[in-house]
Amino acid sequence: MNAPASGPDARGRLGLVFYASLVISVAFVAFGLIFPGVLTDSLASVQRVVVGTFGPIYPVTVSLLLVFVVVLAMAPVGRKRLGGQDAQPEFGAISWVAMLTSAGVGLSFLFWGVAEPLIHLADPPHDATAAGSEQAARAGIRYSLLFWGPHAWGIYAVVAIAIGYASYNRGSGMLVSAALRPLLGRLVDGWVGSFVDTLAVLAMLFGIATSLGLGTGELNAGLAERFGIADSYGVKIVIIVGLMTFATISAMTGLGRGIRILSLVNAALCGVLLVYVFVAGPTGSILSTLGTGIADYADAFVPMSLATENAAGGAWTEEWVYFFWAWWIAWSPFVGTFIARISHGRTIRGVVTGVVLVPSLVSVVWFSVFGGTSLARELSGAVSVSGTAGEAKSIATLAVFDTLPLTGLALVLLVPVLALLFITSADSASFMLGSTTTGGSMRPPRRMRLMWSFAAAFAAVLLLTGGRDSLHGAAVIAAAPFTLILLGLGVSLVIMLWRDRGGQSSRR
Repeated sequence: MNAPASGPDARGRLGLVFYASLVISVAFVAFGLIFPGVLTDSLASVQRVVVGTFGPIYPVTVSLLLVFVVVLAMAPVGRKRLGGQDAQPEFGAISWVAMLTSAGVGLSFLFWGVAEPLIHLADPPHDATAAGSEQAARAGIRYSLLFWGPHAWGIYAVVAIAIGYASYNRGSGMLVSAALRPLLGRLVDGWVGSFVDTLAVLAMLFGIATSLGLGTGELNAGLAERFGIADSYGVKIVIIVGLMTFATISAMTGLGRGIRILSLVNAALCGVLLVYVFVAGPTGSILSTLGTGIADYADAFVPMSLATENAAGGAWTEEWVYFFWAWWIAWSPFVGTFIARISHGRTIRGVVTGVVLVPSLVSVVWFSVFGGTSLARELSGAVSVSGTAGEAKSIATLAVFDTLPLTGLALVLLVPVLALLFITSADSASFMLGSTTTGGSMRPPRRMRLMWSFAAAFAAVLLLTGGRDSLHGAAVIAAAPFTLILLGLGVSLVIMLWRDRGGQSSRR
């Protein structure tokens, strides 16, 4: 395994980004604990303004970014290697894909795989079809593939390539601000750069909090359903603290051991669970769902991408399209920077393939298997959970699993998969928060990784103040400023590649 050849290998330095992020984070948590009602109302008010202003911009931005990375991969510059012509990958292909996929999907992936098609079955997109109909079922799969497919992963790819190229090919820190230098010039060395990196840290915190908070709520609901454990704020805190303890231990061991090994184990267990459901479930219906889902997705690709399909359904668009793209955008500074950190030695084309194509194929198979199973069971009358799946995705998941043979085996697999999805996202996040707040260090000090496990407190406060509504609002708000930064990263990357045309790098 080859170490990265460029970027700051020192333990990092503390500066304005660290202190500003820490003060804002502590103030947010303290305010939420003291004035939970005020925080809830404030988030709701800001969310309404942000949705009204930025909501329509989200799908257009996400679509532009996907087109951008595809063109980038197909162009001659796609052969450029992060780190220069002679650079070799730090991690093997399997470990690399396992790490980026585990970091990118989070705990919610399993629950959404079963429940999202059911939710759309009961509440079809834009009320375009009758609830419970075959068309509603097909729309459920089609939109699931949209929200978890290439558009989402294209966001990560832009951040990863821009930051990775700036760091490995131009010798800068692994920071969002450093990747914006071609666009902002020396401004990145002053308060403007610190402001951008602080925004990135806050987007990470809110994005992580949204994923961990929603996942924790679902996990608690599942425990309440199956074992009678109270569905309460106290239990949610215990879940967060318990899983974050393991995540912190993993992050303290570094990338090569803790995060990489857990990601590989997680990928293996997810694969076993996927095969089990495919074989034990309605295999014929799953294959039919896979075929029709891909065909429907391709047929409606453009109108879905631009949120123009049956656009009269404004409320549905705000609840689903705007929220999902905001969630992915808020998650992108963490996941994108993390992918940049582990992608040394890979070509731009290879990064696009590994970050966009492979996880998208995984999502297609995942939602076809789990969503196809849940739809088949619901439409046949074996379960009746589509009406409540939106409120408790974990309960819907357990109900569908109960219809499969060897349910005990499914639960044995389910528990470690849930824990590892949580842990691998959380430990990767604490690692990257430590890196961003220490000047882009590739080896952030352990005490910094430990401290940023505090990010879970964001999820706890948002769960206390308004539950799922506050978590949704936090993601939408955090995504607003970073949407502009994403576009700036794309422009900066083009400038860097243009300046370095004809050569592999121009390290300073």
